[in-house]
Amino acid sequence: MRAVLEARLAGGSEARRIFDSPSLQTFCWLSSGRLVLNLWESPDEPTSNLWEMEVDPGKMEPRGRPLRLTNWAGFAVGTMSASADGRRLAVTKRLDQSDIFIGELAEGRGEPIPARRFTTDERIDWPGTWSADSKWLLIESERTGHMGIFRQRVDSANAEPVVVNGENNWSPALSPDGKWILYVVSERAEARLMRVPLAGGAAEQILATRGAPAFVRSSRAPSSPAGPHVSTLGNPAFHCPAKPGAPCVVSEAAGNEVVFSSFEPAPGAKRTEIFRAAVEDANDVFWDLSRDGTRIAYSYVHDYSHIRVRDLRRRTEREISIPQWPELQSIGWSADGTAIFAAAFAPKGSSVVKVTLDGKARLLYGSGEPIEMLKASPDGRYLAFGQMLSSVNAWLIEGIPK
Repeated sequence: MRAVLEARLAGGSEARRIFDSPSLQTFCWLSSGRLVLNLWESPDEPTSNLWEMEVDPGKMEPRGRPLRLTNWAGFAVGTMSASADGRRLAVTKRLDQSDIFIGELAEGRGEPIPARRFTTDERIDWPGTWSADSKWLLIESERTGHMGIFRQRVDSANAEPVVVNGENNWSPALSPDGKWILYVVSERAEARLMRVPLAGGAAEQILATRGAPAFVRSSRAPSSPAGPHVSTLGNPAFHCPAKPGAPCVVSEAAGNEVVFSSFEPAPGAKRTEIFRAAVEDANDVFWDLSRDGTRIAYSYVHDYSHIRVRDLRRRTEREISIPQWPELQSIGWSADGTAIFAAAFAPKGSSVVKVTLDGKARLLYGSGEPIEMLKASPDGRYLAFGQMLSSVNAWLIEGIPK
C-alpha cells in the first residue's frame, strides 16, 4: 500500500501531491518550504530513517528529490516535532522484539497462570514445537542476523543452534515419528519445506509451496495492530501430528480460499487436498492441527469471536463462538485435544484464554503487549507463547542545516 502526502494552499481547493511511497510513515514541517520525511528502509523492513525534502511554498510542489539526513538501523522512528527555527527535531525511537514466555498450567484452578520469560536475547524469538518428553522447545530466532532454528531446554537459558545459515529458516516442527525437524526456508519469491535429522545431518527438501509465508511477507508490516513482528498469519503454513505414520498438513492461499492438503514429510512429497475454506483474505488465516492429526481448528482476523473445528475423519465442521473475546489472533490445541488455547487482542493488551469445545472460555494470562503462537507441551504442563516487548525513547537532533 502506497502512502500519499498531499498539501493544499490556504484558501485553495486543489490538493497537490508532494510525495508518495509505500515506505512513508510520518512527516514534519521544518519551515514553510522544508519537510522531514520518516521513511522505512523498505516497505517491510522495521528500520526507518529521516529524509529532508524542499517544497515550493507558493506552488506546493517538491523541489528535487529527498536527501537523507540519518543512517540508523534496528529501530523505527515514531512521532516528530520541530523547533520554531527548524534547527532542532525531537523524535521518538521505537524498538520492537518478540520473546518466548512459558506458563505453567494449573488444571482445575481458575486463577491466571504464572509465566516466565524463556528467551532473554534482544532479538526476535518465537516458539516452534515441543519435544515428545516436554523437556525442550524448538524455537525460531533472529539472534544471528537471519532467522534460524534453535533448541532450548526448559530449565536452561542457553539455546543450541540446529539450523543456522545464511538463509531465513522458519516454523520448526517435529515429524510424526519424531526423527526429523521440519522447517520452512523462504525469501520473498518462494518457500521450500525442508527436513533435517533430529540427530544431525544434511537437510533435504520435502516440497515447494506456493507463495511466501507471512513470516517474510508481512511479519514486519507497520500497519499490523500487533506491531512489526507478527508472524503467525498467512500461507503457506504447516503442522504435523504426534502420531507415527500420520500425514502432516499444509495450507496454501488460492484467491479467497485456503487450501488444506495432507503430505508425507519425505522428499518428493505429493499434496492430497483435504478441504477448502472460504475467507475474506487468505493471508489472515491462523490455524492448528490437533496432536492426533484428526482435527483442524482455524479462524481469521476478520471473523471475530469464532473458531471453526474441522473433523478430518468425518468431514464435518462445527463453530465455536466466544463473543466475550472478539479479536482472536492466534490459536493452539491443548495436549489432550479437549480444548483450544486462544490469544485475543484488545486496545489495552492481549489475553490468553482456554476455550473448551462447547464454547466455555477461561482467562489464563493477560499482557499489555500482543501475544501469538500458543504451543502446549505434550505432557499438558506448560504453555509456550510469543509476546511482543517494546521500548520507546525520545531523542533530540540538533544542528539541522537550513
